[in-house]
Amino acid sequence: MRSRLHWIHRKGQHVTVERNPTYMGEIFAKFLVLAFVLAFPARLLHWDSWTAVAGASLYLFWELVRVSDALGELATLWNEQYLTQQETERAEYLRKKREQRGEQ
Repeated sequence: MRSRLHWIHRKGQHVTVERNPTYMGEIFAKFLVLAFVLAFPARLLHWDSWTAVAGASLYLFWELVRVSDALGELATLWNEQYLTQQETERAEYLRKKREQRGEQ
């Protein structure tokens, strides 16, 4: 499943993470619809009224896991990109140090 978060490269090292601006509204609307849909069977089967909200809250946990996984994926990508840059800078620094020692 693809994330709703997007990794967007800008000029230089600036990287932003953008998401759909209506994300919170979509989640809230889906939660309410799911709670109302679950309320009808709960009424027909004479269950407590809180079971519909508890069932709908499972959707919130699922969304939380999706967002957490997406941010973990973005963090991994960022660390891989930064690691390569850090290794090249370290190699360049060590090369300059060797050249300085050779001159002295």
